[in-house]
Amino acid sequence: MYQASEALAEARRSLANGLSPDDALRRADAVGSFSGPMRANPVTMIDEIGLAAAIDYPVFVPGRTYGRANPPLVGHPVLASLVRACLRARVAMAPHELVVPLGKAAEAAVDFLARQDLLDRRRCLLGVPHPSGANGHRARLYAERRADLARALLTWSA
Repeated sequence: MYQASEALAEARRSLANGLSPDDALRRADAVGSFSGPMRANPVTMIDEIGLAAAIDYPVFVPGRTYGRANPPLVGHPVLASLVRACLRARVAMAPHELVVPLGKAAEAAVDFLARQDLLDRRRCLLGVPHPSGANGHRARLYAERRADLARALLTWSA
């Protein structure tokens, strides 16, 4: 919720200052992406395995941050179509870059595209826990997976 609020505020400021809608969206994306208190978690995880890129699409259910089980991301027709349209388009913009889903819901979305042959699974770094402070298991999961993630990253970059 924090990142989306920051991005919307930046979009409003940019448009009020005369920027084009495209430039305002670019600035909003840059300001909102992993801003605020959550930023330290993914930065630490990504830095420790040597990766400096992330992907973001906030989803809210009745005004609250989306929880992966309510409704299931790829099990709901509207959300599944959003994954097919938005996430597929986003990863298609950089067809040779690594895709890093953060958490189970994002990983389910990536898997959904891969099962439909819309995304090559070999360019996906799977197993990165969601960095939110609300994910109480993130540190343990990350510690358990860190070596495998680093090896997968080296394999992909070779």
